[in-house]
Amino acid sequence: MGELARFEDIRIKMYPFDTQKHKEPHFHVILTDGKKASVAVADGRILEGELTRRHKDLVMAWLLIHKEDIWDRWNKAVAGEYLERIEPKQI
Repeated sequence: MGELARFEDIRIKMYPFDTQKHKEPHFHVILTDGKKASVAVADGRILEGELTRRHKDLVMAWLLIHKEDIWDRWNKAVAGEYLERIEPKQI
């Protein structure tokens, strides 16, 4: 599947076997205006591309809330397994 989440004008994706360009665990942020960024799972650093402060804050909040699920999806992605969506947490 690839798409882990969608909120605001942000899509978060992860691709199977995606370890060539960025050697560390990461996910992709795609905005509706076409801008893209790759973000490190471990600490939220932008590995490639750029995000506005607002988008970076939203993505970082999502990362902090769903970190355990994101690591689970990364492990499945590098194994070539199916990636389930990450559902929003109820607060």
